Amino acid sequence: MTTPLPVSTTTLVYIASDQLAQLQDLADRVATPGGDLLRRELERAIVLAEDDCPSTFVRLNSVVEYTDLQSGRTRKLALVLPHEADVDEHRVSVASPVGIALLGLTPGQSVNWMAADGRAHALVVHSVEARS
Repeated sequence: MTTPLPVSTTTLVYIASDQLAQLQDLADRVATPGGDLLRRELERAIVLAEDDCPSTFVRLNSVVEYTDLQSGRTRKLALVLPHEADVDEHRVSVASPVGIALLGLTPGQSVNWMAADGRAHALVVHSVEARS
């Protein structure tokens, strides 16, 4: 299976410095195309200290509402570590294609990518909040 193409490289991606090491470790441990894609996203991310971070951007344990622009479907889910992921509970892994695409985005940003199967994907973020 081929590695999915990277998400849009023109969209700014933010990473909180206090989560960077954890995400890099995860990318190194996940032996899937998702691990490679996460690693590439982290390499191009703008790493910010907590005090310098935008007030709302998608990070681990964020709850994000977004629309899939291909289907028109709006979803609200939490971005979590792989062992916490549960589709029925609306928790998606940060190492999944959707999780990687959403990571670091702010409300109003959109992202596009091509999956390994050749299907185009496009998402737009509406809101981001801390998970309670």
